[in-house]
Amino acid sequence: MDKRWKAAFRAAGAAGAIAAGAPVFAQAAPPATTAPPDAPAATEGGLEDIVVTARRRAENLQETPVSITAFSGNKLEAMNVVEVTKVASFTPGLELVPSGTTQGLAVAIRGIATYDPILTNEPSVGIYIDGIYVNALSYGQFDTLDLERIEVLRGPQGTLFGRNTTGGAINIVTRTPGDRFGGEAKVSYATHDELIARTRLDTGEILPGWAASLSYQYRKRDGYVNDITRPSDRDPGASEAHAARVALHGEVSAFTLDYRFDLVRRRDIGPHNQFAITSAAYGAFVGQSAGFGGDPLRVSTRRLGRVNAPDVPRAKNNSDNHSLTLAYDVSDGIVLKSITGHRSWRSQEIQPFGSSAGVRVPLITNFLTFPFGTALTTIDPYIGGGSKRLKQFTQEVQVIGSSERFDYTIGGYYFNARYAEDNPQTYLFVGDFTGDGIVDGAVAAAGRLAYRGRTKSYAAFGQASYTPPILDDNLEITGGLRYTRDRKSVATEVYNNGLPPPVVSDQAKSFKNTSFNVTLNYKLARDISAYARVGTGYRAGGFSPRGFDGPAYDPETATVYEIGFKSEFLDRRLRLNLAAFQTDYDDLQITQPGFSTTAGFVSNTMNAGKATYKGFEAELTAAPVRGLTLMADASYVDPKYRQFLYLGQDLKDSAKFGYVAKWSFHTGLQYEAPETGFGRPTFNMDYSYKSGRVFESVSSDPVGLPNARDDLASDKRNDLSARAALSDIPLGNSRLTLAVFGDNLLNSRYRVSTIDFGALGFGTAIYVRPRVIGVEGRVEF
Repeated sequence: MDKRWKAAFRAAGAAGAIAAGAPVFAQAAPPATTAPPDAPAATEGGLEDIVVTARRRAENLQETPVSITAFSGNKLEAMNVVEVTKVASFTPGLELVPSGTTQGLAVAIRGIATYDPILTNEPSVGIYIDGIYVNALSYGQFDTLDLERIEVLRGPQGTLFGRNTTGGAINIVTRTPGDRFGGEAKVSYATHDELIARTRLDTGEILPGWAASLSYQYRKRDGYVNDITRPSDRDPGASEAHAARVALHGEVSAFTLDYRFDLVRRRDIGPHNQFAITSAAYGAFVGQSAGFGGDPLRVSTRRLGRVNAPDVPRAKNNSDNHSLTLAYDVSDGIVLKSITGHRSWRSQEIQPFGSSAGVRVPLITNFLTFPFGTALTTIDPYIGGGSKRLKQFTQEVQVIGSSERFDYTIGGYYFNARYAEDNPQTYLFVGDFTGDGIVDGAVAAAGRLAYRGRTKSYAAFGQASYTPPILDDNLEITGGLRYTRDRKSVATEVYNNGLPPPVVSDQAKSFKNTSFNVTLNYKLARDISAYARVGTGYRAGGFSPRGFDGPAYDPETATVYEIGFKSEFLDRRLRLNLAAFQTDYDDLQITQPGFSTTAGFVSNTMNAGKATYKGFEAELTAAPVRGLTLMADASYVDPKYRQFLYLGQDLKDSAKFGYVAKWSFHTGLQYEAPETGFGRPTFNMDYSYKSGRVFESVSSDPVGLPNARDDLASDKRNDLSARAALSDIPLGNSRLTLAVFGDNLLNSRYRVSTIDFGALGFGTAIYVRPRVIGVEGRVEF
């Protein structure tokens, strides 16, 4: 048995041993969410209250005039959410999908996407963990332990959240240590030899008012695409990760302290980027490989189950993160708060693209002879990757006040990040070298791009809500304002054919913005309210290092017009929330793939122009009988360009929107049977549908692969997941849960990400992980 497996089982076993002797009083765990003092108590058998902090104060979800979806920790456990990315299946208008490497994540809300993980880009959707903004959208930062809840806020967030964003925000809140001794140990095993072992220990009060918790998780799985030359634990998609977390909570009189530290050590073989399309010239030339004794060219528009991809070392992703939140109750109505964060991330990866390793073709070796001198050469079609590192420091101060008719939050925010990337590439270039329109052959080529940069941001903000003494106190008026100033600098080095000396560029520029928010919220009845909102958001401009020495692109701004309706009926057994919106974007930032003879494959961020997004979201939750909860939601977005400037042309009528699925639906049910003497049976099932989408706005090479954008599009997506459990099984002084679960039960085969390498003559695709079936055991004490 592998040493790391043994370590994982020992960790789980140790926690289980503690559980067996744990005292009876430790069985009660703190609730995942707590209703605010003025929230009505949940009707017996009705829907649970969910507390959110979308407006930087604890409020009932139904009383918050924001389009928001929230999941409690209990619900996340029931849906078998291991990585935050799975939440997208249950959230209207949200997309969380991998990019072509282990380092990146494409995030979109209401169709506004950031899908290039280059560190200079500002995400259109801000991600926050315990109030700390996450600058790099890397996988290593999403092995998050002890989730209390996740909130997804849709639409521009321009006043209250740390980094002003145009698409929305994902607010991840982790669990505060309990004041009683207790914990849990959990082990699950699933398809692809996936093992997850997790332990958590709450110390209880170690001193009056002080408590801590310790968590550890080990996760390992084999790859899910069979590479014929490698063992299973080195197949594409294989992963191994260690994650640990320490939390400390203290209360001394009017003072509160919360400290969090977490680390992740992750080793992966990246997802398989299979050849999905090739140009006629590339396919004909590389297709000769098998005849010369090399690996055959594998191209398929369907998911390949067996491949022979180039073998590469495991990718390394390491992160170390600290957060410190201090709060002081000045009086009954005023709280001073400080939120300090430091995050560090390091990544090293070599990523192959294509399903054929070691193709053997005649490569040009001498351009001085005619016809060209050639030699049979074995070469991998394309190898990319490199190293990345990021360090960021954030500091936010808030004054939060509340009175009978007036609530407010004012504060300041500081962000300082340093980052760097070194991206070498080797590839096969097939082309016309004489200019006669006929492919002459191919060469082995290389490119290398390196950059380092810094971002500093300062912001002052304030938002207030007022309930005037009219209309029976049913009207709430909210106004907010935020001023932001960003300073960006980047130094870029491009190496001709990957060799020194580099050509160097240094650039710097400042950007500023003032955003506002005005919301009217009217309570039509005790559990029914309607709101109207006008707000703006901003995404800072910057530089595109891959477009070496190009001018800075401008900030992206958004104005949203939104109306919403929130309601509960039938003694709080039926909940219906609706929102309709129109968001107008100016200087919309688009990332478009391209090619450079010095840097290799590149992608450049530019201002395409203007666009309008219209759509709606609807969420319905019902508790028709005791123990049964039914859920259904839908979202629709219809974006249109008003201007799309690209290579000197306005392509507003032909350009499309990357990562935008017009329609998405989700239905689910949760049934919790009455408790029996041997446990409580529960069952969860969720089905989601998302319509087809493209991944780029236009094809990158209108000559070689003019239809690449549409040929690489994803079909509609159907996902079905389920979990059946028997919980609260008596086990000495502890409780045992046994469960069986499944993901992608329909074994869907849709594309989750593609890359248009048009100038190189091909496009690649990543497909969803195949069906997963697993079992789980958890002991709580």
